[in-house]
Amino acid sequence: MSKLAIIQKPPVLFDRNKTIQSAVDLIDEAVIGGAEMVIFTEAFIPGYPIWIWRLRPGGDYERNEELHKLLLDNAVDLEQQHLLPICDAAKKHNVTVVCGIDERDGNHSRG
Repeated sequence: MSKLAIIQKPPVLFDRNKTIQSAVDLIDEAVIGGAEMVIFTEAFIPGYPIWIWRLRPGGDYERNEELHKLLLDNAVDLEQQHLLPICDAAKKHNVTVVCGIDERDGNHSRG
């Protein structure tokens, strides 16, 4: 049976690069503990958009737009190889990594 590490640490909200570095460090730590699979939370990179459940439609429009821009600016673009450090850490330690991301299409819609 495989040993799992379920990571329950917060990301560095709206900071893709620092969150990815944190993930690499957490993978290293999990492997020391014997993990063969490392699992991160939903939308770990760059963080879960929790505000969508708290802001009022219309009334909080400007704040919602600011937060959404931060989310888009820090979303993962696979074409840019943002996840390469995590892939390298997984390969280095021969572990499987499951990591939720907010992804952005860099070629077409930018959505």
